Amino acid sequence: MAKKTLKDDLVRDQRRAANKTIRTVARNVMNGLAEAGPEWSGDFKDSWASYSASSGEMGTGTYPYKLGDVPDLPVTAREMARKTRLIIENTAPHAAIALDLEPGEFVNPGFEPKGDVVSRGIRRDSGIRGDIGSGSGNNRSTAPLDWYTTYARGGKIAKAVQKGIRVVTREANQGRFTEM
Repeated sequence: MAKKTLKDDLVRDQRRAANKTIRTVARNVMNGLAEAGPEWSGDFKDSWASYSASSGEMGTGTYPYKLGDVPDLPVTAREMARKTRLIIENTAPHAAIALDLEPGEFVNPGFEPKGDVVSRGIRRDSGIRGDIGSGSGNNRSTAPLDWYTTYARGGKIAKAVQKGIRVVTREANQGRFTEM
């Protein structure tokens, strides 16, 4: 049997740090999406989930999301050599509508939105959630039109990634890195 070396320990620690970094980034992205998206009742905001593509394990929680809401990734060398990744999605039944990817029909539930109203007016014929024009209508939107594509393509995901890397790197440099 091969004897474990300091190098083996360092490589294992690097894999654990990579695991924590990926999970921290996923948590940051889930929180960022929850903050940027619409919020009427709160169920869409609380429906972000991540799952491990390699194990199928799903992590769920409610906003604000914590590291424990993101599943652990495999840390063995063999498992990490495969495509180790986390997938983030919203599990609300109306997610595609709330993401402004599909048209839908909004029925006022009879209570005011939890989130801030960002536009008010007449809903246009597109049926897209955030497509509200000016005017005297009482339709309201709690996130700008195309908020999701703006978040994904506008650099906010990149900032969430950078922040996650900085947080874990800072913990490691201060000797506070702990395995989760």
